[in-house]
Amino acid sequence: MIHRKEARTLGLAALGAMLEYYDFVIFLFVAAAISETFFPPGVSPWVSQMQTLGIFAVGYLVRPVAGIVLAHFADLFGRKKMFIFLMILMAVPTFLIGVLPTYEQVGVLAPLALLVLRALQGCAVGGEFPGAAVFVSEHASPSRLGTASGTMHGIVLAGLLLGTGAAAASAYIASATGIPSLAWRLPFIVGGLFGLTASYLRRQLEESPLYAGIQQSRQLAKSTPISIVLKEHADACLFGLALGFTMAIGTVVFFQYMPTLLATQYGVPRQAALQANMWGSFALCLSMPFWGRLSDKLGWARSLGVGALAMLVASIGFFQWLPGVLGGQGSLPLLFALPGVALGSVVALVPGLVSALFPTHVRQSGYAVPYNVGAALFGGLTPLALAWMVRAYGPEAAMYPVMATAVVTAVLAFKVRDMRLYLGVVEPQAEPVATAREAA
Repeated sequence: MIHRKEARTLGLAALGAMLEYYDFVIFLFVAAAISETFFPPGVSPWVSQMQTLGIFAVGYLVRPVAGIVLAHFADLFGRKKMFIFLMILMAVPTFLIGVLPTYEQVGVLAPLALLVLRALQGCAVGGEFPGAAVFVSEHASPSRLGTASGTMHGIVLAGLLLGTGAAAASAYIASATGIPSLAWRLPFIVGGLFGLTASYLRRQLEESPLYAGIQQSRQLAKSTPISIVLKEHADACLFGLALGFTMAIGTVVFFQYMPTLLATQYGVPRQAALQANMWGSFALCLSMPFWGRLSDKLGWARSLGVGALAMLVASIGFFQWLPGVLGGQGSLPLLFALPGVALGSVVALVPGLVSALFPTHVRQSGYAVPYNVGAALFGGLTPLALAWMVRAYGPEAAMYPVMATAVVTAVLAFKVRDMRLYLGVVEPQAEPVATAREAA
């Protein structure tokens, strides 16, 4: 069990990251409405969709540089200070998107303003999740690192659930009031206000004890943290990048792209698609504390092996059973729950395991490199790639990237046995270098 103080720290840290996730992914859930509002009328729906997804990708593409720079300052000056700044950096652009004028009102300035605000969102997210993951991992007891990791990530990814719910509720309000723009404006306005509230709550957090320890003993990085990470921990960066591939592809395919795919390719009403997606997101979030606790008992290697098998079964089963479910032979919400639980088996491990790959004095910079590069490569470009694949090969083509993540996860299950770990296997204050195999 997580102690009360750890639970409070975990909750406050994860709350901000959860709202960041909500604010960032809500863009995809209202992509159709945004494409109609911010771009010239008269173009084909497919071109309009690609323009909107292109702006979505910009938020991901700015993340590597922004995230690494922000992590640099977090490693040199402290974790807590960056927390409050990042929350404000996310909340203000999110709120402003909700009140932007449309293309009809200001012409080309509308998409340009949307592009700038989207880029600012990307800068904030680039530093937010690595900061929350490292903060929680450094506070966690070594024997409960997996539990803290899974619980924290479950709370964070509840942003998916909140985003889906906000999109569905806003669509209902827009229909009831006869004001169509509320369908996309309300989620951003509400997200911005929640973000400002979270930035205030984060003032109650205490600095990471591990960071405070090296700060007091003057053991901070002697040179630029990112240079140390790239020179001395390149293998950890590659491992984290591969783990980020699994997380990004799985979440984008099933919980960001599928509602749009169901509506455009299968004729499912948008409201029904969003409701099913909410159940899948709920299953994902609910399962992750369980998977995290299981990893404390099984170890990282066996847990990743279980995750690889679960992802393979879920990806094949979902697309094989989807036509029958849409034909009335099953429940769409229950079908979405299948990949939710399976994906949780891997995603739950990410915050704790990636944090454990790097020593304290460069931990946040180390986390930021694979996380943000992976998000830019796999998260931001995946919707564009999926749109092209589905158009060229049919809706079932979305299954193959998820199957690829199962293969990558299986490889990581073998590789992690020889990785050097700095958290979880022993008392972290000592910062020894040990491999998972030696600990076993």
